[in-house]
Amino acid sequence: MMGSRTSPRRMVSLACAAAVTCMASVFAGPPPPAQKPPASTPSAAAKSPAGRGHGASSAADFDRLIKEATAARQRERWEDAIALYAKAVRLKPQFVEGYWYQGTAYYTLEKYERAEDAFRAVLRLAPDNGAAHAFLGLCEFALKDYARSVSDLLRSRTLGVGDAPELASVSRYHLAVLMARAEQFEQALETLGEFAATGDDNARVIEAMGIATLRMPLLPAELPGDRREMVLMAGRASYMM
Repeated sequence: MMGSRTSPRRMVSLACAAAVTCMASVFAGPPPPAQKPPASTPSAAAKSPAGRGHGASSAADFDRLIKEATAARQRERWEDAIALYAKAVRLKPQFVEGYWYQGTAYYTLEKYERAEDAFRAVLRLAPDNGAAHAFLGLCEFALKDYARSVSDLLRSRTLGVGDAPELASVSRYHLAVLMARAEQFEQALETLGEFAATGDDNARVIEAMGIATLRMPLLPAELPGDRREMVLMAGRASYMM
């Protein structure tokens, strides 16, 4: 639930906090099917003591990087965390969590183009990750790529975002205001009605409901100041219905 005074910056913080909470669930799933060993014989490097030593060294380097990246992330040293996770995914390009945490760190820093790239990398490896679609849609919103934002936010609602109610809430709000902007007013009100159903009377929700109720194809940031009070009155009336 978004608080009554949730600001755009606070929405970023809520979404990123939710990202950490939902990590276990969004990547959870059945184990991959067993794969047959390759038919070819092992390479000379793999059979040699030197080859085995190199593999062990790479694994140790990867483990060290993840430990350091996790510590940097937990201490909110975002740039350090990004650099360390980048090194980790160079060692293991299929390490989806490495791209995920780069994305959430970039998002926290409001570097939305970089975050967008990271979440696209997540989705190349895990195309049904609803939380990644949600973050991608939020990045696209920030970059004013509204058509793609709607598509990804809708996809995240279909797939679900795991155990991350704050991420679901922030995504729902942004989808609703984009629906109103596209003159899909009834869909916007239906989506915003989910906040009312849980008793969330955040001022931003009320404002968005007012915009949709008055059939104004605008984003909240585009609302003229002299019409705000009228919009809030309309939003409160719709909220109480």
